[in-house]
Amino acid sequence: MKKFVTKLMAICLVLVMSMGIVVTAGEKETAASYVRYVTVDFLNIRAKASASSSILGKYYWKDEVTCTGTSGDWTKVSFEGEQGYVSTKYLSKSVPVVTYTSSYTRYVKSSTNIRKTPSTGSASLGKFSQGAKITCYGTSGSWTVVKKNGEEGFVLTKYLSKTKIKTTTGQQVANYAKQFVGNPYRYGGTSLTNGADCSGFTQSVYKHFGYKLPRTSSEQRKSGKSVSFSNRKVGDLICYSGHVGIYIGNNKIVHASNSKPYPKGGIKISSVTIMKVKAVRRIVK
Repeated sequence: MKKFVTKLMAICLVLVMSMGIVVTAGEKETAASYVRYVTVDFLNIRAKASASSSILGKYYWKDEVTCTGTSGDWTKVSFEGEQGYVSTKYLSKSVPVVTYTSSYTRYVKSSTNIRKTPSTGSASLGKFSQGAKITCYGTSGSWTVVKKNGEEGFVLTKYLSKTKIKTTTGQQVANYAKQFVGNPYRYGGTSLTNGADCSGFTQSVYKHFGYKLPRTSSEQRKSGKSVSFSNRKVGDLICYSGHVGIYIGNNKIVHASNSKPYPKGGIKISSVTIMKVKAVRRIVK
């Protein structure tokens, strides 16, 4: 009986090996190969399923890739006789197709990257600014074909409009912010009416115009474009140590402050020099 069991186990092992089934901890492997296509301008082939692993080579946009399984967020491939891994999110079941048409005009809703291929993981060729009038040449899925300095690129269609976009000005930002003067200060708050702290106030004001600012004053000090204090304009962020406000002209800022008197803090207008200015950031061009 023991010999029979041993022989049976040996037969099962041979069958498993002949079927090419390999089970590895943390991996989901399949015996059958399948095809995927690269959606970015280039895709690194890693020796292991890790972004820090050594690079064996590269695939390029539209390349056909033979895959044999997955390991977490990675797909197993064979490259020049070696086993490698590529990031699954940059593969597609279908070949990326670009449909060209007669040229047409669109307007940019908000500042957007121009990608080399129709993928957010692709290299950036530059940006189109809000309100820009651009010429389009076709589509590829959710992307629109454009040109930048004569080179073909792609922008997400959702950021384009058939009608002209009314661009935001610094004065509009300042005017909007000033209407909340007198409303309360609240630590951790972001409500322009029920209470906000300094960075919550600036974040919510800019959000109204479609701009996304980080939550804290220290992070906002890195947003937008750096300009000198002497070149400050209405609508710029004025950054201090642990505080931030919006410049409204005439050496004044509007900000949410917990300092007295106001009488007791709140959204108020103060001198731009209430503290030492650390940075001036231009969010609106």
